[in-house]
Amino acid sequence: MGHRGLGFPGTLVSVVGAMCVYGATATRHFVAEVMAAGPAQATTSASDSSSVPNTPWGHPDLQGLWNNSTTTPLERLTAEEQARSRAAQRAVREATDGTGAAFPDAGRPLEQPSLVIDPPDGRIPMMKPEAIQRLVAREEARQGRGEADSYLDRNSWERCISRTLPVAMIPNLYNNYYQIHQTRDYVVIQMEMIHEARIIPLDGRPHASERIRQWLGDSRGRWEGRTLVVETINFNDKLDGGDLQPSHVIQTGHRGSGKTMRLVERFTRINADTIDYRVTVEDPATFTRPYTVAIPMRKALDTDRMYEYACHEGNHAMVNILKAGRANEQAAMEGALLVSRQRIEAGHPGVREPAVPFVAAPRR
Repeated sequence: MGHRGLGFPGTLVSVVGAMCVYGATATRHFVAEVMAAGPAQATTSASDSSSVPNTPWGHPDLQGLWNNSTTTPLERLTAEEQARSRAAQRAVREATDGTGAAFPDAGRPLEQPSLVIDPPDGRIPMMKPEAIQRLVAREEARQGRGEADSYLDRNSWERCISRTLPVAMIPNLYNNYYQIHQTRDYVVIQMEMIHEARIIPLDGRPHASERIRQWLGDSRGRWEGRTLVVETINFNDKLDGGDLQPSHVIQTGHRGSGKTMRLVERFTRINADTIDYRVTVEDPATFTRPYTVAIPMRKALDTDRMYEYACHEGNHAMVNILKAGRANEQAAMEGALLVSRQRIEAGHPGVREPAVPFVAAPRR
């Protein structure tokens, strides 16, 4: 299957962006998993170390196929913020006749109110003024530019380059499976979406030079007792989209450039069916303090493999979005102005649909 786009009424113009619906694993197995597990679960199941297998060399065995689907939001919203977000989105939803994926892998709510567990209020910390200004400046720089003037206006996900981190480890609407492979000296995490593979050395080697910047950063792992700890640095400086893509940083994506970001992940297999996954995000150029996200990863019930996510091979959306933008340039400009106004009125210039506004909306 290919990308699924959203069109502006009366034209072929895409104004919001395309959703990827590749990968059959989530679609095929999500219903069985939800029915078997019940309507809700805790952050992690009760620990039962006796049911956790070890590798032949003595480390906890993390191998297998895991799913982290959940309907619990990344950040905790107030009723006022929910109403404000709905109001800001109304014009775009009416213009595009709604949004949505065909086969959502929604999962179940957790007992925790948000995936963010630290700070205790369940919200990503305040952005620094200079980080907000970066997003505001990009919003202003796009005035007079359509959402599809060039492939450079679309994000790295739509272009089949990378979902980046930490978004690649945070559940989305679909394709939330992870295949973990393990040896004495390496752990490999193969992600269903865009079929990216994270190859993580465990042999104590130092990080690569900071001059080598990567979409998924440079990861090094180590064992602290029964927990695999992975530190990742040396990200490139375009995780938030670069100069031309303020509308395509999704709520689970990093809101800064990524240049100064450091991730510390912890994988603890607490029983036969659950990995307690936690990631702490540090970026002194973007946020006033670090924050931590906790997401349980559940063992797949009836399969031990992921199905192919053929991104470039089926990426019809990129061609269609650019064609649509050329079909009616005026409508493309009107659509871009509409979604820009949505972002500004919702209090998040430069970011698409975040849970919590990070800048005061202008008075109307």
